[in-house]
Amino acid sequence: MIRQFDVFPNPSRRGLEERPYVVVVQSSLLAELDTRVCVPLIAERFLNPTNRLNPLFDVKQQAVYLHPVEIITIPLRLLRSPIANLGEYREHIIAALDLVFTGI
Repeated sequence: MIRQFDVFPNPSRRGLEERPYVVVVQSSLLAELDTRVCVPLIAERFLNPTNRLNPLFDVKQQAVYLHPVEIITIPLRLLRSPIANLGEYREHIIAALDLVFTGI
């Protein structure tokens, strides 16, 4: 079962160097759906981050920024095995999403 804040390798073949991972932000309460709402994690050298909008994480010893303005849905079948979970940073991820959707 995929959990909220699980990190997966980006299933897209394009832009893997810039966006090596995606993080699931969809609630686990919607597990019956065939897609997951995800946010790309951008490699540090490809983004000039904005403080609260782009929190920094370490995934597999690579510095990556959350980039919630590029929120996407990904078919469940493309998300294989999670490589990490960012649940301990829930407040930072939710704050970034709140900024995108509410401006708060």
